[in-house]
Parts: sequence; structure tokens; C-alpha cells
Amino acid sequence: MNKLNSLLLIIGAVLMGSLSSCNDGEDDEVSLETPSTYHFTRDGASSVDYSGQTARLDMLAELKAYIGTANDGEVLSEEVLLNMFANENNPFSSAGLNESGKQLKDKTFAADVTFFSGILASAASASASETGASQGKAGLISRGADRQILVDEKGWEYTQLVEKGLMGATFLNQIYNSYLTDAKIGNTVENTELEADKNYTAMEHHWDEAFGYWGVNPDFDVDGENRFLGNYTYGRESYLGSATKLKEAFLKGRTAIVNKTYEIRDEQRDIIYTEFELIAAATAIHYINESIADLSGDDQGALFHHASEGYGFAMALKYSPYKQITTEELDEVLNAGFGTDGDFWTISVNSLNNAKDILATAYPSLSDIADEL
Repeated sequence: MNKLNSLLLIIGAVLMGSLSSCNDGEDDEVSLETPSTYHFTRDGASSVDYSGQTARLDMLAELKAYIGTANDGEVLSEEVLLNMFANENNPFSSAGLNESGKQLKDKTFAADVTFFSGILASAASASASETGASQGKAGLISRGADRQILVDEKGWEYTQLVEKGLMGATFLNQIYNSYLTDAKIGNTVENTELEADKNYTAMEHHWDEAFGYWGVNPDFDVDGENRFLGNYTYGRESYLGSATKLKEAFLKGRTAIVNKTYEIRDEQRDIIYTEFELIAAATAIHYINESIADLSGDDQGALFHHASEGYGFAMALKYSPYKQITTEELDEVLNAGFGTDGDFWTISVNSLNNAKDILATAYPSLSDIADEL
């Protein structure tokens, strides 16, 4: 009997050790398996909430749409534009957005808030111009045979620069410099007790908020609603595979948080930083290629449209604290590659090719596909 009891004790100890190792010994729950979609539950109810991020995506969509009315000759209100940026004085068509307490401005990279506020004010002024755009003068310029776009004195298209610019300065900035930092998901952040009246821990919630800024649907349906960064991630998927890598990283990282396997969480965080930066670099190169093609034609508006998109994605590279490209290299891309001091009227095939070479060198995995992107 003594030998049997001893054997049972040994077996019990082994089994308990196997269970506890799944969660670093911090609770008695069996380890969660990584799901295939971004749906996590606790006690039968969802433990995911990134409604604030969805609200900001909606705000940017409405802001862009409002600026876009100037392309049809509407005069923009500077007050409305700045109110939309700061969500003041009920500027949105949705009462839910107006009353959300969320805004784009306070989540934008602090050093660039003045820059974007200035761009919005400039858009309002340019929309009132009664003459077309020319070098050094803001206004409307033809794009294609039957449309026009509003650009500033450097040829920057307002809709594209605001949209792509805030995708970096707000969305990527928040992923990089807020929600995936140690201050938000580090080992000292609460991950046992639930937030008051919520079904998630602080660490879980912060990871989910980073996911929300990606803009993909939680089922990872390629044909579903994928907005902003999500849309461009799928657009580069055939070259980079980044959508798949980000999907796996966000799912594994969130699962690791539930399981309290923090080394795995940190590995996934590193992947997320790397892939978002690669997407921005590759998309900047894509629009550089489009701009080079435009220079062989006679469509200044098309050139300014594509250059504005490329410039916005290149700007996004500066927000990662671990960026591969140096500040000096990025400055050369923005202030020489896209024309002298970023003046699109002075863009040339040579300047754009130089910008592309700098990006391809800084991101070697793009070197062999730079001309194809």
C-alpha cells in the first residue's frame, strides 16, 4: 500500500506540473490554443474590445471624404476640418462618433500635430482658390480626362496626404509607441484581475487596441472589410506575405497573454513591428514606381496623386522606434527623392529612382522586387 501511494503521488505531481507549465504556474487553467480568428472569450462572452480604434478609423474616413468634396469644387471650412481632427463641436454625421470621447488629434504623433493641423487649414484656404494650381500656388489640377484634385503649392494632394499621413502618424504611431510598449503590455501590467465592469485584463485590452488600428476584419476575410493599413497589407501580400505573418503574430501574441507565456508575446510583438515597417516601405516604393510611370505621360495630376501616397507611406517609416532606415536616409527620400524639399513640381525620374534605391537598400528583402512592387 505504501508503494502504491507513493506511485500515485508521483503521477499526480507530474500531471500537475504539466498543467502548471502551460501558464507559468500562475493559475490552474489549461493552456489556450491559438484560434484561427481574432475572437477570444471568457465565460462564454467576448473578451475583445477595440471600439475606440474603430471610431478613429471611421473619423479618418469621414475626414478624407469631406476633404474630397473640394475636388468637385466645394469650399472647405477650416473650422470643420480642425473640429473633425479634434472631435469638437459635433463635426461628424454620426452622433455616436461625436459623443464617443475619441479623437484623432490626441493620438497623433505629438511632434506632428501642428503639421497636420496646418495641412487641414491649408486645404480650406486652397479650396477657395478661383484659379488652378501651378508651381508655388495651391488649387485644383486635372487628373485624367474627367476629374481634378486639390493640391497645395508643392503639389501635395490633400486627401492622400491626410489619409496616408495619419495612417502613420496616428495608427502606426499608436501601435508602435503606445499599445505594444512595455508600459502597456509589459510584465508589470495587470493581467490577472479584470478591468472594472469589463471582461478583459488591462494587458489583453491593450493588445486588442493595437490590433484594432490594423483595420482588418477579425475573421481575416480577404474579401471582407479591410480598411486603411489592413487594405494595404493585403495589397502587398503576394510580395511580402505580411498579412499572414501579422495575423499569426496578433493571434499568437494575444493567446500568449491569456496563457501568461510572455516570451512568446514578445516574439510576436517583434514580428508586428517588423512587418508594419516593411509594408510601409514596400508601399512607398510601389507609389514611387507609379510616379515614375506618370512622368512618361502628360498627367501632372496623376503624378501628384501617386507621389502624395508614396510620400505619406515614406513618412510613416519614421514612427517606428526600431526603424531600419536611418533618419538621414529618410530625410533624403522625402526632401530630395520626392523633389527638392518635397516639392513635387521638381520631381524627376532620377530623384525617384534614388529614393527607391535608398529604400531598397535599407530594406534588403525588397531589393529584388523593388521594380515589381
